[in-house]
Amino acid sequence: MSPRIPFALAAAVAVAATAPPAATAQSTFEGVVTFQMGNGPLGPQTMRYSVKGKKLRMDISAQGMDFYELYDAATQTQDMVIPMRRMYTERKVDAAAVVDSTVGKGKVKWTGKKETIAGHECEHADITVADGSTADLCLARDLGAFLWLQRGPGGRGGPGMGGWQDQIGQTFPLKVMRDGKVVLLATHVEKKALADSVFAVPAGYQKMGMPGRGGGR
Repeated sequence: MSPRIPFALAAAVAVAATAPPAATAQSTFEGVVTFQMGNGPLGPQTMRYSVKGKKLRMDISAQGMDFYELYDAATQTQDMVIPMRRMYTERKVDAAAVVDSTVGKGKVKWTGKKETIAGHECEHADITVADGSTADLCLARDLGAFLWLQRGPGGRGGPGMGGWQDQIGQTFPLKVMRDGKVVLLATHVEKKALADSVFAVPAGYQKMGMPGRGGGR
């Protein structure tokens, strides 16, 4: 199997969720949250979100393939690990590389509607981003900040995300809906201590170049 395939999967997963990892964010929650993702070109997917301080790991299973991404906000390093190939990629995230002119243009409207998902209460917020598109997020206040909802490199969120992230504070999405359809849903939350090895590339894995960046396959 070509190592290019997981990169396409990861791109689809990122679009289905929200935004890239933060360059400076730190979560107050340590443990693992399991999500079901859908309404994307790959069909249903499972994501395990593991976080410890400034370290993030996302295990993704889609179309019979398993891989995971690692992000360390302290070193601004992002890796994609493909266990079945015993390979990984590595890139540095330049926190000052890009300035997003849409920061501050997003809008958040708290609806007051609440529900309990995976054992945690969350409140719905209607999000309108700079390009006019909307989403309904059910945000919990007892799980710290979801790193994907923080600003990415240079203060930038995902495409068209605007600056609404600053308006939701230290909250964590347990459900994301777009066009009336659930695209992200937490199914299990487990608070527990995680070993540092969970957030490291296993010994013996071969480093490969980033596709399209002159690094080969």
